[in-house]
Amino acid sequence: MAASSFGRARVLIAGSGRMGQIRASLVYANPRFELCGIIDVNLASAQVLVDRYSTNAFVSLSEAIDFTGKHRLSPPRIESNDIPDCGIDGLIISTPTFTHAAIIKESASLGISIFTEKPVDETADEIRQLFDICYKANVALCCGFQRRFDHAYVSTAKAVHDGHIDHPCPPIEFLLKGGNIFIDLSTHDIDYIRWVLQDEVESVYATGTSSLEALKEAGIDDNATMVMKFKKGAIVTLTMSRSACYGYDQRCEIFGDQGLVCNDNEYQHSSVLSNTTGVHQSRLKHSFPQRFNQAFEAELEAFADTILLGKPWPIKANDCIAVQKVSDAARKSREINTVVVIS
Repeated sequence: MAASSFGRARVLIAGSGRMGQIRASLVYANPRFELCGIIDVNLASAQVLVDRYSTNAFVSLSEAIDFTGKHRLSPPRIESNDIPDCGIDGLIISTPTFTHAAIIKESASLGISIFTEKPVDETADEIRQLFDICYKANVALCCGFQRRFDHAYVSTAKAVHDGHIDHPCPPIEFLLKGGNIFIDLSTHDIDYIRWVLQDEVESVYATGTSSLEALKEAGIDDNATMVMKFKKGAIVTLTMSRSACYGYDQRCEIFGDQGLVCNDNEYQHSSVLSNTTGVHQSRLKHSFPQRFNQAFEAELEAFADTILLGKPWPIKANDCIAVQKVSDAARKSREINTVVVIS
């Protein structure tokens, strides 16, 4: 994959939902990117971002490429492979997981670098196939596990690596359509703890419960716990909940024989009032867009480095596949109520 000699990466965003909105605002504010358009079959939704960020709306990647070729403002870039410059350097995929495969394959065929929200696809085998396709096409496939880019989480990981220790409740409509908790919520943390421990999960036990009758009838857990045993002996407990009325509760503690390193919650502001009635401070940050805004920015900076400087993406195919295997095992464990060994 050739590094671009130009100063700005020309990118499209597929999807204008919640994550597409986050990505669009950050891309537009980043001088290393040129936002060339929003792709969404729902043009009315895409038009909101188009009007906000002075770009174009398209219903498909092919339509966006055709438009870009006809309205090119800069000369074609010289690439080291046999794929001609299509006018777009990168695609940010913020669409539902089941749509990822088709978009990734089309982008790879055009020589476009790809950034996708997690997970890359719905099964480990499908993820492997997509990475193989992109590898053969000589394009980057970058999966966004944002905890690896968050300052606090990076600092926590560094403390472990250096040997120092050897959510607000969503509406019911979202919960019913938000996906399996072990697939939708756990993956960022599975990736993070694998990265911190530099080890793989050997087995997992998972259980969950539904706090509302409507969720129970739909077979959806909104509270769940996973116990992961790693090959080198570490035991990791991951507790997840869709509800936290006091803000985005996201904590991490790692114990070692020489100490403890913690990654605590972040508050809306640091002001603390102490008086005769007690000690008072702000709520936690509202949700993941506020808590991980810096990480989302850092992810896009790293994606720009991949496009413009040819730097390798830190999250590899094996990472995405391993995370998916653990998530799949957790879902199976919940179904059969026993420990699942990961092959």
